[in-house]
Amino acid sequence: MTVSESDITLETMDSVTKMALLQALVPKPGYGLELVERVKERTKGKIMLRNGSVYPTLRDLEREGLVESYEVEEALEERGGRPRRYYKLTALGAKAATDDRRTMAGLFKLAGATR
Repeated sequence: MTVSESDITLETMDSVTKMALLQALVPKPGYGLELVERVKERTKGKIMLRNGSVYPTLRDLEREGLVESYEVEEALEERGGRPRRYYKLTALGAKAATDDRRTMAGLFKLAGATR
């Protein structure tokens, strides 16, 4: 059975984006584009987040108490002198990331998939 992009609902994509961003934040804090690259690397290019979905999702995760953001005073010319915003997991976010990993491992086991 092949699953096409049209088979995936918007709600599912939102969930995948949230899970991927939480997992990308497990090792250390990061900023938006850095997190996009982490997800791409970790999934060997199988999940490629769109820049347009990353920042709204990070704001959603912050409202949900799963991540915190902070600015680093870096005068970056390519950002018009604006500081870069970094994101880090909260304790609740770290628990959610662990729960997500367990859930996915259970689903793969149930489906008979091997790692």
